[in-house]
Amino acid sequence: MTETGHTAAKHESLLIPLLLLVGGASLYGSIFATNQFVSNAGVPPMAYTFWQSFVMSIILLVLAAITGNIPPGSFRHIRHYAITSSLGIVIPVIVLAIVAAKLQAGVVTLLITLTPGITYIYAMVLRVERFRWLGIGGVLLGLLGVALIVVPDGSLPGSEDAIWVIFLLIVPFCFASNNIYVAIVKPPQTTTIMLATGLVIGAATISFLVMMIGEGFYPAWNAPMQGILGILWAGFVGAIGFYCMFEIIRRTGPVFFAQYNYVIVITGILWSLVLLDEALSNWIWIAFAVMLGGLLLANEAARRGLREAANRSLQSKAP
Repeated sequence: MTETGHTAAKHESLLIPLLLLVGGASLYGSIFATNQFVSNAGVPPMAYTFWQSFVMSIILLVLAAITGNIPPGSFRHIRHYAITSSLGIVIPVIVLAIVAAKLQAGVVTLLITLTPGITYIYAMVLRVERFRWLGIGGVLLGLLGVALIVVPDGSLPGSEDAIWVIFLLIVPFCFASNNIYVAIVKPPQTTTIMLATGLVIGAATISFLVMMIGEGFYPAWNAPMQGILGILWAGFVGAIGFYCMFEIIRRTGPVFFAQYNYVIVITGILWSLVLLDEALSNWIWIAFAVMLGGLLLANEAARRGLREAANRSLQSKAP
């Protein structure tokens, strides 16, 4: 294959992941404003987690049945579903639902920018990715952004909000852990739809048990219309988001997928400004710029990693 052919193949191989990344993340960016709508409607956090997962399960089960991709039920597969659903949905959604009434949606969105940096650190420790100064720079800028949100007086509306920001850090750590787990642990004979469907069914099962133990059964149909619509929308964008996650990671790996959060942050801020008319402090906007800079560095580190992996693959196939 000529150099031009290699370049064309590389661009073609990244086209679908890029479309999935931009489209899926743009929709998922609305989830933070949606969380606030549902919280304001009085839907308890555990119940919101369950009903959102239930809607996702219905959507992906129908898709799996139509395409003949019902998820396998072996112990190895069920273990994978349980771990990915806990890290990717149950724990993060419960945390996000709790802080929705405590923090501005724009601030919540910003904290998700830490996911690529944490993913890179995990990948480097596990030797999925090699050491890169660009990746480390992205992590440091992300941490600086958090400091700009938490430390200065007046950056957050309330003095106690800094505690909720620290609590919210659970979410990017869970997302990053899930990215790496999905990339490293791959159950046999499973498609993207199977993995996504198994994940959301696992999340619905776990969150149902948590809801029943903690709050008791909550009938979603008795919620205000704002809450019902929020649950349906969260389930819809979540189903799309998790399908995109598995497909992007399958095609490109966890570091490239971590850029998903780059689009989520930008669109999440826009969704919050449009739907909630939030007024963010100057410190938050400065943090936004710094954390986007960190994402750009993480993006470049991921791009170089993909290029090196592609070159190694070509060299191994060369006669």
